[in-house]
Amino acid sequence: MSHWFYITPEEYEQAAAIGIDSENLNRRVRLLGWDKSRALTTPLGKMTDRKYWANVAKQNGIGYYTFMNRINNLGWDEEKAATTPLQDRKTAAAHATEKGRKFPVELLRLAEQNGIAYHTMRARINKGWDPQEAATMAVGSHSDAGKLGKAAVIDKYGDWNRFSFKDPITTTRA
Repeated sequence: MSHWFYITPEEYEQAAAIGIDSENLNRRVRLLGWDKSRALTTPLGKMTDRKYWANVAKQNGIGYYTFMNRINNLGWDEEKAATTPLQDRKTAAAHATEKGRKFPVELLRLAEQNGIAYHTMRARINKGWDPQEAATMAVGSHSDAGKLGKAAVIDKYGDWNRFSFKDPITTTRA
């Protein structure tokens, strides 16, 4: 196989018999580096005629590259790709927002009605709170937090005043 790139007239005839034109045979052997036996026996790939649906897509205001992207990358059938209208930017942005949303809109509205900030509700849920409770329980003040802390200490240790506020020791000066 010293002249692997040379294609004989008989080989062109053999390729033509199975539907491979000379241009494709040359491309396969000389440009793509196929060996002759593979180039002569592998039939051409079938091309799908999408002219009709491409024209329908054009009439519906859908560009050819959008039409082909829907078929090849999104896996849509030709009819759906040609007839589904394009989304405007506002609709596409709303769709992306809804797709990435972690908390339902109803829960966010409930928290807003109760005066609870989004980051507060999110922190509560991340700490293990029930989402409904996180959206409805009012935010406490610093005074409320102190009272809750005092109650927790008293429950755990008893009255703390007995430790820190004893009767003063009377000292006598000589």
